[in-house]
Amino acid sequence: MAVVTVAGTANAAHAAEKDESTALTARGQAAYQQQGRTLAAAGDCGVRVDLPHASYTTDNQIHTRVESFCQGNTIANNTITGKSYRSRWYGWEHMKTKTTGPKTAWRVRVTVDVNCDNGSWHRWRTEGFGSGILNGQPVSAAAYEENDDEIQCGSNN
Repeated sequence: MAVVTVAGTANAAHAAEKDESTALTARGQAAYQQQGRTLAAAGDCGVRVDLPHASYTTDNQIHTRVESFCQGNTIANNTITGKSYRSRWYGWEHMKTKTTGPKTAWRVRVTVDVNCDNGSWHRWRTEGFGSGILNGQPVSAAAYEENDDEIQCGSNN
């Protein structure tokens, strides 16, 4: 399976449209960038991806929450896309993509909810791609999170 490389944040929106896994370096969260400079610490403004986990509310699903945010600021056209993959012998298999936005808000969230076979074991990877307009300038960032070990799909684990 091909891997899309995102050298800079300008390519984040394009990578969100592809099914292939993306070679991202920011694990967990990434700060928004504007004209080649980081706007704020990743904890205040950027993209955050939670760890994929078996759903506690819906049988036979893996959930990952992905969000685009900027504490204390409003992002126009705030959009977040989450893409989830499961491990296979040949690489990452694309399972689902979900997008929320564009909205004018300090935060937008989406939960990528992937159906899975009860009792199956896989590693999961979710990539998040955020974009919008902050202080009149376009911003974008991308991050991922993945399980280091396989997790089991089940009935409200």
